[in-house]
Amino acid sequence: MRKRSFAQAVHWLYAAATLVALCVVLAAPAIAAQKDDLESLPGGLAYAPQARPWGDTYLPKSPPPARRLLLVDATKCTPEERLALACLQGLTSRKEPRIWLLVPGQGKFWLDRHVEKKYIDGYDSVADWRGLFRQFADAFRGAVVPDRNLYRGDVLAANVAACEDLIIASPELAAALGLPVKVDLRGRFTTYADGMQWVWNTYKGRLNHHLASYLYPRKMGVTAFAYELEWRAVMFWIAGTKDAAEPGADPAREERLMAGILAEMAPNTAVLGFPFGGEGIGIGEPRGVALISRYAKALVCPDFLANACVTSGVRIEPLRQAKQAPPPPLARDKIYIALAVSDGDNQNTWLNFMKPYFEHPRHGEFPVAHGMGPPILDLMPAVAEWYYERGGPNTEFLADVSGIGYIQPKHYATAFTERDAAFDGFLDWTQKYLARMDMATVRTVGGEDDLLARYARKLPGLHSLFADMGRYSGRSGIANLTYALPDGMPVFRSATSWRYGKDGFLREVREQVGAARPAFANGFVHCWTFHNMDDIARIYDGRDKDMVFVTPSQLAALYRKAKETKGVK
Repeated sequence: MRKRSFAQAVHWLYAAATLVALCVVLAAPAIAAQKDDLESLPGGLAYAPQARPWGDTYLPKSPPPARRLLLVDATKCTPEERLALACLQGLTSRKEPRIWLLVPGQGKFWLDRHVEKKYIDGYDSVADWRGLFRQFADAFRGAVVPDRNLYRGDVLAANVAACEDLIIASPELAAALGLPVKVDLRGRFTTYADGMQWVWNTYKGRLNHHLASYLYPRKMGVTAFAYELEWRAVMFWIAGTKDAAEPGADPAREERLMAGILAEMAPNTAVLGFPFGGEGIGIGEPRGVALISRYAKALVCPDFLANACVTSGVRIEPLRQAKQAPPPPLARDKIYIALAVSDGDNQNTWLNFMKPYFEHPRHGEFPVAHGMGPPILDLMPAVAEWYYERGGPNTEFLADVSGIGYIQPKHYATAFTERDAAFDGFLDWTQKYLARMDMATVRTVGGEDDLLARYARKLPGLHSLFADMGRYSGRSGIANLTYALPDGMPVFRSATSWRYGKDGFLREVREQVGAARPAFANGFVHCWTFHNMDDIARIYDGRDKDMVFVTPSQLAALYRKAKETKGVK
């Protein structure tokens, strides 16, 4: 097998996570068969919306970055050294983002893009990164020593570092950097749950009640937590069936503990990260998303997302999509297909993985839609801007997945006595970002028609709803792929999944639409199966004479016209 780069390994790890998790969802069957023991967790909460302490953005934005940044090549550092640098980056960014970390798998493309767009003037390479701890000594008070004999000892230390303005370091590294040890967590706790309970009891008043993070401890060395540390997010990790064997793990107790903490935090806020670190490692995607959904939290996936401390400091005008052509004339013997690529809610994919789709010579030749997580506008606006500039009339961006963040609509805000009001708050944030990103459709994870009708009522600018990630719908008793809600809103449920691999996409479309003509298909393109533009082009090249590819907005317009003129359902 060809050796993969670190960046490719990251993407394939996420791909494996997505495949395993989604296959579990399909086999369960789906979220409907998931154990509803979530109801035994704390509930009956009063809904009390709270304004963000940082203003009117879904995620916090750093101060504007310094005009000249300091570039540190952290690829040559050990994971422990990168931990320390990430702490320094996060702590210094509270006043002014100054440090850009070059980490494994990331080049300088996006840094140079910030220069090109004049969001910064330039950058200077740092020869001696250790000297930064002297240069920015006023940003921190010393070091916190994690207990590395306790699984997730680094996660506990990250919370302490965020609240006490400390650098995570071993005694040896602290000495080498000239840092006084202020907190030593070694041997303090027998279990991780004991440690996390102490963190909450001790720092509840200093931790951010509007932001949390699933922080997989083995990913911390790629600086994915500097942004969370900057904003004092509640950082945690719930063990799964496999890492339950690690020292100090107790998954059931950890889940209940975190349910109680999430219950005390503000509703309609975000949990960063991803709750899956490999098969059996972590609580897992379906359960992890269901848990936070219950407490009116949405997942924003930024795994391996370095330098968000810097990129989030950029401010741009609302984005506008390229004007699309009118839909083709409606023909009653055709199958109309909108290709809608996943997994754009994973913010990390926009750094490397999605870029080749837009640089491919066939990009723009035929219609393709890309799901994009709206919080990218807070985290990486200059990155989102680059994609919008290259969109073109055959590209449409849709909100991925379920709105402003990744939720399971079935479970969202079920811990609250005023669930409807809490859900409306989620959709209010969604509407703000649809407008800011010029998006007119949302891909939901499942969702029965009553929930989809709520989306339609609260999001008046939608042309349609693209329901499901893969063929959840066929497993949950919803017979029709394409239909209208009572208010006329078109619903396009996913006609495809990944069950037949790269060569079975069109076969699955035909199986799902059957003899209906005209037919209107939401062609869910699983990016971890069709993982480059060549794969998508093969779908287009393999089309039959009765197949017409369109954008989601064109699909909605064609469906409405067919419904008006022939009584299509």
